[in-house]
Amino acid sequence: MEKFRWAYIGCGIIAHGTAKAILPSGRHEIVAVWNRTRSKADAFSRLYGGKVYDTAESAIADKDVQGVYIALTADKHAEYMKLCIKHHKPVLCEKPFTVSTKEAREVFDLAAQEKVYVAEAMWTWFNQTALKVKQWIDTGRIGEVRSVQVNYAMPVIKFYRSDRLTDPARAGGAILDVGVYPIRYCLGLFGMPKRITCQGKLENGIDLSERVMLDYGSYSCEIIISLEEFKGEKVIIKGSKGTIRVPWFHIARKTRLCQGLKREVFIDKGKSINDLYLSQFDTVAAEITAGKLESTMVTAKSSIDTMKILDECRKQMGLVYPFE
Repeated sequence: MEKFRWAYIGCGIIAHGTAKAILPSGRHEIVAVWNRTRSKADAFSRLYGGKVYDTAESAIADKDVQGVYIALTADKHAEYMKLCIKHHKPVLCEKPFTVSTKEAREVFDLAAQEKVYVAEAMWTWFNQTALKVKQWIDTGRIGEVRSVQVNYAMPVIKFYRSDRLTDPARAGGAILDVGVYPIRYCLGLFGMPKRITCQGKLENGIDLSERVMLDYGSYSCEIIISLEEFKGEKVIIKGSKGTIRVPWFHIARKTRLCQGLKREVFIDKGKSINDLYLSQFDTVAAEITAGKLESTMVTAKSSIDTMKILDECRKQMGLVYPFE
């Protein structure tokens, strides 16, 4: 079977993680590499292969490249996705898709105009556990939803060495980096809320934490997000007939449905974090090869709607980045 050939734009931690996950499968190959710091690109290439280019454009334009994986900071996503579209190269771009709804619409509009596949690398929704939770809810297994609690709160900035998370010039902070996960999770399960409220803590030009309420009328999703406090990562959905619990929801391989004394556990057997990345890359490569112009797992609408919620949260907090 012919390997799917990728260009990697950005060679940071996430790029290393995905490369380690996809290459052993024998279904993927990295043929072009670019990073702002040349030495990092050289080191990446020695580990995973790929010709190192002096510019992102030349890496994207490599005639052997079938798809481009963008693993840069969010402030650069729209710029480089547009560059890929200019060269008619399909794109898988890391989350958050862009910095704003405006940017997201510009990218998808251009992709539609040029007939180029573009997808957000929201790996949670390329995997079966989140889809099982949605199925349980949609088929009425827990009855009417009564309340939703989502936590994604860990003191990352106390032990993470990179200053990327704390740099407002690179769209650092909690809401875009980690808040995108619980917000996208609720959106995937319940759609756009009727009302959004957000209270956050700002410091040195970024947000460190927030409490977001997504109001759906008869129930609300309460989302606790933080880069400085530990409240864990979990989803608890309570309904009139039962409760769903999902620990470590954004990379979950297991979820539990409780109905009184009855328990049902879904396990995505054999799945490691590497498998979760691989599932995403396999799906995207298959869709590109099939000539599709949009992801069936993470649609353009879902990425735009996520950005709408993130925009509203930033607006209510008064969070504006220096480049805006």
